[in-house]
Amino acid sequence: MGSVKIMAEHPSLKLAADKRALLFQVARAEFSANGFKQASLNRIISQVGMSKSSFYHYFSNKADLFQQTLEVALRPIIAARHAIDLEALTVETLWPTVIKVAGDLTQQVNASPEIVSVGRMFHRCLENPEERELTQGIIHEITAWTVQLIQRGQTLGMFRKDLPETMLIDILMAMGMSMDRWMLANWDEYSDADRVNLSQKSFGLFVRLLAPEDAG
Repeated sequence: MGSVKIMAEHPSLKLAADKRALLFQVARAEFSANGFKQASLNRIISQVGMSKSSFYHYFSNKADLFQQTLEVALRPIIAARHAIDLEALTVETLWPTVIKVAGDLTQQVNASPEIVSVGRMFHRCLENPEERELTQGIIHEITAWTVQLIQRGQTLGMFRKDLPETMLIDILMAMGMSMDRWMLANWDEYSDADRVNLSQKSFGLFVRLLAPEDAG
């Protein structure tokens, strides 16, 4: 299925803004409730009042709609992460900057319930071997940023170098995905402030994991 086509180039931008927003809203609900495979494209376009011929004018298939639904909702999260100038980070600013961004993003999600829905949709797809490929565009984005963060931290002498970089990446990705999945699963049990606090505190695990062996 390839990587996600960036929204700036996607044919669906030619849809009226309100129609596009409604389509993504209905698609989020359908994919979140039923998963990708069991989601009904007919049900989605029927609720939006869209014909099949019209749908295929803007989207290649159901997978294209799924990927664009993810990309549109998660774009602010990805953009905030990439807004960090990693090369400008110092020993004093690296972790405070990353932890602050984590808190800011959680506040943003607090104000945007659709991101929670899409996050659950993303993890449901990620955990299904037959559907996992649909998430690879976003996984690639996250992995690439993680590699750059590790390399910057190592350059500053803040991150350990005694383990292979690929192992560190796998460990960090697994931890990050587990934390994200847990937060989404338990989202409704916490207040907005509690979610921000949990998000920021959880980074203490990354700090300790990445610290050089002689840091203590």
